[in-house]
Amino acid sequence: MLQVDSPSADDGFKDAKSRTVGSQVLEVLREVRDGWRWRELWMTLGWREVQMRHRRSEIGPFWNTLSLAFVAICIGGLYGGIMSRPTSDYIPHLVTGYMTWAFLQALVIEGKDAFVSNAAAIREIAVPGTVYVYKLLWKNLIILGFNSLVYIGVLVLYQVSPFPAVFLVVPALALVLFNGIWVSLLLGLINVRYRDFGQLIPNAMRLAFFVTPILWYPDSVSGLRAIFVYLNPFYYFIELVRAPLLGQVPGALIWTVASGITLVGWGITLPIYAHWRRRIAFWI
Repeated sequence: MLQVDSPSADDGFKDAKSRTVGSQVLEVLREVRDGWRWRELWMTLGWREVQMRHRRSEIGPFWNTLSLAFVAICIGGLYGGIMSRPTSDYIPHLVTGYMTWAFLQALVIEGKDAFVSNAAAIREIAVPGTVYVYKLLWKNLIILGFNSLVYIGVLVLYQVSPFPAVFLVVPALALVLFNGIWVSLLLGLINVRYRDFGQLIPNAMRLAFFVTPILWYPDSVSGLRAIFVYLNPFYYFIELVRAPLLGQVPGALIWTVASGITLVGWGITLPIYAHWRRRIAFWI
């Protein structure tokens, strides 16, 4: 005679718990969606932050453009000679890599402060937490737009034609921004709870700058040193954007690894943020 086990209390508890976790994750996804509906607010706030950063300045946000131009002239002239690369080859590589790095670095460093820097608003205004994330993404996208003026100048000066591959920048940037959401949610949450974490990130990013192929070429290293390229997540996202800007198509490995990082990042962030997000207002 076959014995059929009836559902136990433990099984029922596990099912209820899994349903609770699932419902919490769905709430986070709804928060991501609802944040987009507040785009008029975060687009206005993002642009205002760009203006406030350069208030009382005659040229305003164009200081970002000048800063990148100085990098191209000074570092481009120096490192191009050190690496024995022609200026027409090295400066486009440097400008596209540096402007992409500046964008990624801002998403990480400012992402950790997504909630801390908006503490007063979080306590007083009932809006989705993703509004503050979208605000910083939009602000840095605007700054990237100002930096792209230097890129356009480099294209004209060195007669570089990025077409038709340049159109791949659109999905590449979309993937970077999609990663920027989970990075800001996760780092922002951790930094709210553990403030020392906020001191660690900028120092880590300074180190990451030198071990990421921005000033140097990925193919210039070999052997054990190649781990700084192929085990470096920033390399894949920089190459994802830089290659189309230079008229090249990112390889399948670049897209695969970048997409894999995206899936893993969201897979880690969703349950963690879902579980702790309601405590942000108390921790700030």
